[in-house]
Amino acid sequence: MRFLTNVKRTTRFYRYKINHFFSSFAVTQDTYLLILGGIIGVLSGYAAVVFHEAIRIIKVLFFDEPGKFFGLSTMLNADEWYIKGLIILVPAVGGLLVGIMAHYFEGGKKGEGIPNVIDAIASRGGVIKGNVAVIKTIGSALSIGTGGAGGKEGPIVQIGAAIGSAFGQYLSTSSDRLKILVGCGAAAGLSAAFNAPIGGALFAMEIILHTFNAKSFSPIIIASVFGTVISRGYLGGQPAFQIPGYQLVTNTEFVFYLVLGILSALTAVYFVRVFLRIDEYFDKIKKVPRILKPALGGLFVGVIGLYLPGVYGFSYDAIANSLQHPTAFWVLLALVFFKPIATSLTIGSGGNGGTFAPSLFTGAMLGGCFGQIVNYFFPAITAPPGAYALVGMGAVVAGTTHASLTALIMVFEMTGNYKIILPLMLAIIISTTLSKLFLKGSLYTIKFDREGKGMDIYGRKVSILKNLPIFNMIEHNADIVGEDYTFKELLNTIKESRFTNIMVKNNNDRIIGQIEFQDIRNAVLDDETRHILNFLVAGDLMTRSIPAVTSDKSSEDALMLMEKEDLDYLPVLDKESSKYIGIVTKENILKKYQNELFIMQNENELAL
Repeated sequence: MRFLTNVKRTTRFYRYKINHFFSSFAVTQDTYLLILGGIIGVLSGYAAVVFHEAIRIIKVLFFDEPGKFFGLSTMLNADEWYIKGLIILVPAVGGLLVGIMAHYFEGGKKGEGIPNVIDAIASRGGVIKGNVAVIKTIGSALSIGTGGAGGKEGPIVQIGAAIGSAFGQYLSTSSDRLKILVGCGAAAGLSAAFNAPIGGALFAMEIILHTFNAKSFSPIIIASVFGTVISRGYLGGQPAFQIPGYQLVTNTEFVFYLVLGILSALTAVYFVRVFLRIDEYFDKIKKVPRILKPALGGLFVGVIGLYLPGVYGFSYDAIANSLQHPTAFWVLLALVFFKPIATSLTIGSGGNGGTFAPSLFTGAMLGGCFGQIVNYFFPAITAPPGAYALVGMGAVVAGTTHASLTALIMVFEMTGNYKIILPLMLAIIISTTLSKLFLKGSLYTIKFDREGKGMDIYGRKVSILKNLPIFNMIEHNADIVGEDYTFKELLNTIKESRFTNIMVKNNNDRIIGQIEFQDIRNAVLDDETRHILNFLVAGDLMTRSIPAVTSDKSSEDALMLMEKEDLDYLPVLDKESSKYIGIVTKENILKKYQNELFIMQNENELAL
């Protein structure tokens, strides 16, 4: 007990020293965040290197060293039946070890890394438990190194985010800064993993933080740079995938890339639905103890990996082969269907891993298949299949994550190929747009809806917005005119209004239209109306009726309608009589939301 007391005193002493050190230089808060972002970038970069090496070592211990016992360099691709039996058991053993860790350590619990980070940002103000980085490093390395089909990026993002969160909590930063530091760790981890600093930074802002503001941009960029520098120093500075200089052969190819975009959207929907279905299936299994579920999932993955070793998560060789050399068509097609299943079995059963790299993998296999088909029928006007594999990578990732910009930049950085950028952009946008028609959210957020933690596209918690009725935020303002208001009265109302449009009501207090500032300007400048302005009334100038909400609706309903119609406020009507009551503004809703979120985050921090 005395030892712990001394540790706490020492921790507080050094925290004071660090804060005093920075304050002595009189640096601005922006500069302070840049320095912290650089430190977190270095730490996350080293964590990514350690994680990468841990996976390699575990893969050697479980696949290569046993192979030497049988006189082989590795057990993978061996023909002997007894070695094949061992290959099936290796992922199951890895799953068992992960299950044991999850049973005894909170940080090893089931769940894909990136959604957990998003939830920490939205629900807990960026607070992530300190032991997550260590537990996730060990558990994920075991899961992936023994043949699990999850990707490396999810755990690396969570490890980096945990480092950023722990660092921010140690220095007692505010909630807003803590979120930025979590984003710095996530960006640095992903940048280091894929040697893609711009893509990693965009990933953190587009998917993790849901914001592109200037305050968070600079420290995240710095963290990505430092994370990538550390990674390149140990793992090399080449792009993740070395490919030939593919380019657009003819403009006719755009038709084929358009079709590939559609197929990518359908593949992304298949990936997400398979993942959710298998995840839900393992949650419902009650007869199998939770500690054994990862082993069961690993056993299934072992069976798949016996025939399709490309599903293993410790190697990207299958992607590289698809990008560089034609792989057998039926192998590619089988991997399109079985990689999502294997990934879902690994993560859904309780194993560790991410879904970003498996999405890349599935897209490369799909593109390789499609490229071989068009290349066979139209050899003179199409690029090699590897070009379609490259485009498929970005398109499927965009379809599963709904992050078009991140997918575009990540694929460009990982391959270093700019000449194929136009087809890549086309396929990504088509895939994202179509997948949104079938899916209510991305692979990272759709599960939150089932758990009551739903978030909208801006990262706001839907549960809070649903519990904020708008009748408590109604303003009884004067930004409304009668349809018989004269032009002079209309001008006076617009001068005093804080909005660019005002509402028009009839004698029964029903909203019948709206007048925007542009309508007034057009009336003044138009030759036909300029000379009769004094004879015009509001009813002559109003345009379409403005959308409205009834007083019983929630803040979520009002915000969705405002964002759909690009409005700053909505008129509120009485539910029974449909008469005008007042307005509800986006500003007030978001202010109330932030207050409720702040209260909830403080309660969670106290509980932690």
